[in-house]
Amino acid sequence: MKSYDEIVGKLITSAMDMERFVIESGEPLYVRDGVREILRRINKLDEYMAYGADSTLFNEMVNNQ
Repeated sequence: MKSYDEIVGKLITSAMDMERFVIESGEPLYVRDGVREILRRINKLDEYMAYGADSTLFNEMVNNQ
């Protein structure tokens, strides 16, 4: 079984590779923004997994209800 760190590390690395790819291939700004949003969400999830109730994601979920 894979560890959390191994899985999230691959997700972050792949999202960064995708960001680099869309920039280098000259994709429109909305595509780049979409990839950056994916990376931002992965980072927020990782922060939540590390800090739980002290994380930004947890605070956003609680305050948006």
